[in-house]
Amino acid sequence: MRRIIYRSIATPGLDKAEMFRLVYHARVANEAKGLTGVLLQAGQHLLQILEGPTWKLFATFETIRRDMRHSGVEVLFERSIPEATFPHWPMRYFDDHHIGKALTLMHEEAGERMCPAIAEAVRDFFVHGFAAHQTLKPSPPEAARPSFPKPC
Repeated sequence: MRRIIYRSIATPGLDKAEMFRLVYHARVANEAKGLTGVLLQAGQHLLQILEGPTWKLFATFETIRRDMRHSGVEVLFERSIPEATFPHWPMRYFDDHHIGKALTLMHEEAGERMCPAIAEAVRDFFVHGFAAHQTLKPSPPEAARPSFPKPC
């Protein structure tokens, strides 16, 4: 059994409806192949943790790598593992609107199986996604309070 963690950038045509179609088909295919994992999205940024039998995982990942709905595929972690981290998730999906829910459910599902590589990849992904979010602007500083002379 192996784990691959990778990140990529979604193409502009990967809207919400297309993402849900992708997740549905991935869930069905992964269940048939004995693969498990989670897909996270923050804006156009994607992070996937995919686990399963080695040869099925590699074959699926090659298909994912060639998929035109994303680009810049970068493998962050690839290693043999003793067991699946998310054994009941053929494919879970969370976007940046549900970060708290994603983290809570991932920790509940993984329990003691949550390895540092996954925790670090997810943390870095959401931190970078949050920092890169174009709609967030720093708050303007509060106006300084006028100083008044103190009575003697």
